[in-house]
Amino acid sequence: MKKGTTNESNEDGLTESNTDKDSSTQNKESVADIPKTDDNTEYIKKEKTARKSNSGVKIEDYDLIVSGVKDATNSFKDVILSISKKAHEIKDKAEETFTVGAKRDARDIQALGSHVENITKGFEETMIEISKRNYDDQKKLLKGYKKLLGEQINLINARIELVKRLKSR
Repeated sequence: MKKGTTNESNEDGLTESNTDKDSSTQNKESVADIPKTDDNTEYIKKEKTARKSNSGVKIEDYDLIVSGVKDATNSFKDVILSISKKAHEIKDKAEETFTVGAKRDARDIQALGSHVENITKGFEETMIEISKRNYDDQKKLLKGYKKLLGEQINLINARIELVKRLKSR
């Protein structure tokens, strides 16, 4: 006979199939696997511990890893703070150098007096005349003007070196 085809009557007069009996016995077995204590937290803790030990990481190793990460974090924080401190020092020195350089440049320019006004006026007039031309001519004229100014800078540098040599004699 096949399971589930025959019905048997129980004490109440209700019929129950063999398949119902089989599923109820399976349910009883699976329920039996779970401990029937009121305090299931111990069971859960044991399961977690078993899982951790199966993964190969021990609690002592975990503590070492955590302390190592904390040490690395503190070390990284110290490096960032020292870099920040060094950047502030460099910024302060740069501001000081810029201020001193700007004062010196202003003093040197003032020494030229009225000659500076003539030089800047000549430069502005040249730039205005170049801007009146078409774009191809402007490009050529600006390149030529840049070369001219570069040569004048070279002439100025040569004069500075001459003055330094004459002064040292």
